Amino acid sequence: MNKIFHAYKNKITNKLWGKVHMPANGKKKGSVLMSYLTEPFTLAPWEKFSNLHTNYWECYEIARLFSEQGYDIDIINWNNTTFIPQKSYCVCIDIQNNLKRLSQFLPKDCKKVMHIVSSYAEFQNMAESKRLEDLYKRKGVRLSARRTMPVSRNPEFADFLEGFGNRIIHDTYKRFEKTIFPIPISAVKLFDFPEKKDFESARKHFLWFGGGGMVHKGLDLLLEAFARNPSLHLHILGPLEAEKDFVVAYEKELRQKPNIATYGRIDATSNALKEIALKCAAIIYPSCSEGTSGAVIQAIHAGLVPIITPETGISPEVGGVILKNPTIQSIDKTINEFAALPVDTIKAMARDSWSYVRARHTQENFSKEYARFINEVLQL
Repeated sequence: MNKIFHAYKNKITNKLWGKVHMPANGKKKGSVLMSYLTEPFTLAPWEKFSNLHTNYWECYEIARLFSEQGYDIDIINWNNTTFIPQKSYCVCIDIQNNLKRLSQFLPKDCKKVMHIVSSYAEFQNMAESKRLEDLYKRKGVRLSARRTMPVSRNPEFADFLEGFGNRIIHDTYKRFEKTIFPIPISAVKLFDFPEKKDFESARKHFLWFGGGGMVHKGLDLLLEAFARNPSLHLHILGPLEAEKDFVVAYEKELRQKPNIATYGRIDATSNALKEIALKCAAIIYPSCSEGTSGAVIQAIHAGLVPIITPETGISPEVGGVILKNPTIQSIDKTINEFAALPVDTIKAMARDSWSYVRARHTQENFSKEYARFINEVLQL
């Protein structure tokens, strides 16, 4: 009954004031403010988190971990520019741009934390801009930027940085000269390794699975590369129709090439992902900037070999194939070489990558590592 009461109370406070709350479990030690997502805290016990991104569950789990330590938590959305703190918070966590604004209202001894979910904005904006310029030079078409972010001073105001990414991503914050505590992104769903998959057929099938920002995430490069290779197949899972200029620019590849199939955006827990993953041997994802790509992690959980850029934010320990500075020509070469590998080699690569994410990128391990951050770094 308490969970139902708190969910409906949060629905009201979120609508009226843009704030939700999670009480401390047991005797209260203090209060925490988090600038992230409010939606997960408005769900009744029988409602489920959105599966479009891992951050819905992760945001809730961070709050729950503080609650278990005896802290109550107020949560606002990351883009809330009007909330004024009224409590003496001992910790403030933000993912984007709010630390500078909030800092003036926080106690001097409040521990300010930036939770990293992307590359530093300046790096990301430049990377996307270069991809769009390269596309213009190839096709004479200017498309809209989709992943541009305001350049944040959050790292400057943060006492601690923690969050997603590999060394490539963390180095985009290097100028701030602050140690980053790595947190492994979770996965929405775990899959058993597909022992009975037909890898002979699957090795000629590749998956692109992602969110918005098609040029940012390299789908333009893939469409041009696969259009040259009619014997190799590209399966696309993502919100294509939301980017009409991209669809128009690549209408021929998307509509007239029988080796390129589109499925729209899907729930990662649905049977659709499992069925498409069984057709494919690899996920290919030449993104130019991420925190850690949750879509790629989810696809590896489904038994796919990663063919990825370092900028996807995934450790090279995951295995697979690394695409450095991808071009249409290098992608063409990579997909043909991969499709020509022995079946046993591809299956072994898939198993190694699956084993890595199964050990590291799970909800259980996210909770373990974030609890370690709270205990060892914040020392609460």
